[in-house]
Parts: sequence; structure tokens; C-alpha cells
Amino acid sequence: MAPTLPGVDRVEGDVAARVALRLLVDTYARHVDRRDADAVAALFSAGGRLVAHFYSSADGSPTVRTGRAEIAAALVAGLERYLGTTHVVGGQVLDIDGDHARGETVCLAHHVYEGDGGRRLLVMAVRYQDEFVCESGTWRFAERQLRLDWRDDRPMTER
Repeated sequence: MAPTLPGVDRVEGDVAARVALRLLVDTYARHVDRRDADAVAALFSAGGRLVAHFYSSADGSPTVRTGRAEIAAALVAGLERYLGTTHVVGGQVLDIDGDHARGETVCLAHHVYEGDGGRRLLVMAVRYQDEFVCESGTWRFAERQLRLDWRDDRPMTER
């Protein structure tokens, strides 16, 4: 008999939640690329947290933004140096338990900016570790942790 895989064998009952959670992470990327910080923040629960592990505080701890207003302000500040971004969302693995879920989603985040006398392209492999909550039938981020796997920063040759 073939071994069962945790999470993989329970997919059938969670299809609607899985589709909604994938739409949530794709919508996050779309709103970031459109620089709509308020729309991004609205994807979080009222007390939601955005935790960035690659922009550490002076003591080395991650930068934590709590609540929609802090999250929106952090996004505005974080995106202002870029001429444009494109987030390509990759694989997602989820563990759903009723109105709560945990997941990991990978993304290649492309950032165009001016530097060193010309345009540059910064590509970051981001690993999002998420906690989700379903509030009144709508899935939201309870916490989104951003972790950097690698980055590549190079001159951009064409638009």
C-alpha cells in the first residue's frame, strides 16, 4: 500500500478554501505591483501582521508591521524607490483546519530601479510563510512572513 502524504490526501474537502487562498496570494502580488497599498492592507485581518525577515532592525530582529495602517505605510515606503515591480507567484502548499490555515508560497519578485548610472533589475526569490483566517466567509492574512532565499541585482539592458 502506498504511503499517505499529510495534506495531499485531504485535498478534496478543502478545494474551495484552496482556491480562495491561492486567489488571496495572487491578489496580494497584483496589488503590490499596482502600488495599491490600501488594497494590499485590506487583504489582512484588522490585527494582521507583516513580518519582513530581510530588512532587520538594528538588533537583528525582523521588521514587524501590525494592523492595516502600518502595513499600508510600510508598503508605500518600501516601494517608492522602484520604478516598477512584477511578482511572479509560484508554488503554494497549504494546511487547512476549518477557518484557519497555514501555508508557504514562493515568488520571484522583480524590481526595476535607477542606480549606478542606469536602470537596474533586482530579482528576489521570496518565500512567504503565511497564517490565514477566514472571517465572515472571506480569507485574509493573519500573518505574512517574508523570507529571502536569494537575490540577483544587475544592470538592465532593455526596458
